[in-house]
Amino acid sequence: MRNTILVLVLLSSTIAIPFLPSLVPPNMRTTFLLLLSLSAAASAIFLLPRFHSQDPPAPVVVHSQGPTVEKLERLSQLVALRIEVADILVAQGNGCRGVWLLKGDSHLSVDMGQAKIADKHDDTKQATIILPEPQILAPRIDHSRTRTWSVERVAWLPWNADQDALRDAVYAEGQKLVAHTAASPENIKTAKMTAETILKSLYAEVGWTLVVKWPNEAADSPKTAMVAQ
Repeated sequence: MRNTILVLVLLSSTIAIPFLPSLVPPNMRTTFLLLLSLSAAASAIFLLPRFHSQDPPAPVVVHSQGPTVEKLERLSQLVALRIEVADILVAQGNGCRGVWLLKGDSHLSVDMGQAKIADKHDDTKQATIILPEPQILAPRIDHSRTRTWSVERVAWLPWNADQDALRDAVYAEGQKLVAHTAASPENIKTAKMTAETILKSLYAEVGWTLVVKWPNEAADSPKTAMVAQ
C-alpha cells in the first residue's frame, strides 16, 4: 500500500510537468514547479524508510509471577456461596401474637486479606496458600418476599398491644436465624470447596498449580512459613 502511494505521488509530479504551460500562469511556473518537487521529495523521505522495515516485530513475552499476598488481597472478599433461607416464625409478645413466612439470604465469604502463602516454587509454578475459614457475610431478611400470615391482639387493653414492635422483634430474630442456618457445617464445607475451585481455576489459566489449605489443615503441617514477596 505504501509503495503504491509513493508511486502515485511521483507519477502525479511527473505527469503534471508537461501541463504547466496551460495550468499555471508564466510568472508562477517556477514557484509551482519548485513546490511540486519539494512535495514529491518530502513524500519519498517520509515513506521510503517504511519500505525497508520488513522484519517482523519481536514477540511479546509475558511471565506470570504466580500468587502473591498483594494479588490475593486485591480479591478482597471471595464470595464462595449464597444461601437462601425460608422458615415460618410464630411469635407472641407486646400484647400480640402473629405468624410470619420468613425468607432471607446470606453469603459465605473468604477474607482474602488474611490469606497466606505457605510455599511457592517459581521454577515448577506450584504454590500453597492458607485461607481463613469462611465467614457469614451480610445476612438479611428479604422484605419483598417475607409475608405476614396473621397478627392479632391478645392483650385486654388496646394500648398494651404493639404490632410494630412485635414485627421488628421477629425480623431481628429472623436475621439471626438466617445467619445461623448459613453457617451450618454443610454450607461451610461447600463454601470451602467452591473457594478452592475458583482460586485453582484462576491460577491454572496462567500455568500455576495451586494447593489450598485451611487453618486446621495448616496446623497439622510440620512447618508453615510466610514467603517473602
